[in-house]
Amino acid sequence: MSWKACVATSAGPTGFGPMLYAGHVRECVAVSRELGFEGIEISMRSPDELDRRELESLLRAGCLELAALASGRVFLEDGLSLSDSDEGGRARAVARVNELIDYGAPFGAPVIVGLARGTRPPDGDLDGAVARFVASMRECADHAAAVGAGLVVEAINRYETALLNTAAQTVAAVERVGAANVAVLLDVFHMNIEEVAIGDAIRATGARLGHFHLVDSNRRAAGMGHVDFDQVVAALADIGYDGWLSAEVLPLPDDRAAAEQARRYATSINQSLKTSSQSVISRHI
Repeated sequence: MSWKACVATSAGPTGFGPMLYAGHVRECVAVSRELGFEGIEISMRSPDELDRRELESLLRAGCLELAALASGRVFLEDGLSLSDSDEGGRARAVARVNELIDYGAPFGAPVIVGLARGTRPPDGDLDGAVARFVASMRECADHAAAVGAGLVVEAINRYETALLNTAAQTVAAVERVGAANVAVLLDVFHMNIEEVAIGDAIRATGARLGHFHLVDSNRRAAGMGHVDFDQVVAALADIGYDGWLSAEVLPLPDDRAAAEQARRYATSINQSLKTSSQSVISRHI
């Protein structure tokens, strides 16, 4: 078993911090290719930010894949929320997410639904907000299924949103959506805040896990904080996870250094996996 690694970037300038080469996709592709990443994850406010044919050309030249499209800027910059209590606002959010689905589908890239779910309902009714989010996600899931695409819902810590903070809450919401093309995204930074045991939360998510953000406790690249990644890697291996390890990390000390550290850590993880697998095989020979 080995995992593919990617860098999270943004199609346009953004105030959202954990992005490398934000607004400079061409440079991100060049560095990713040089360092040996297999793909990139792009945060996109709207498909108008980056011509799809241009992206196809960039990825082809860089021998890279589009791992996922992130939709958080739809909320952060345009205020669109899939849990909006206003029906018209919610419809606009669904329409925008569907546009991203259409953009990503030819690449086989799922759309990440993070802060696009909204943060804190004005009326304080969290159950109602989650119900509206689930209903919106069903619409998006139907649209995605029609074009052969998928979505992943991210568990995000309580300081950024009041909705779906833990892995268990996110799994429960995805199960309520009830669509085979909707999975869960877990992010180590958020899990370090919310989960009692990160490894246990990964194992409990199991086959629902569709995308993974490999990032440390301080939102820097893995290995730059205090997370025990041995338990993370062991849990991912235990559930047979075969998706991406995405470095959605702060550009510290700078973009290049952060990307290099992320690549080193992903490489070391895959090497340790191969060593462990060989040890298991040798014990059974």
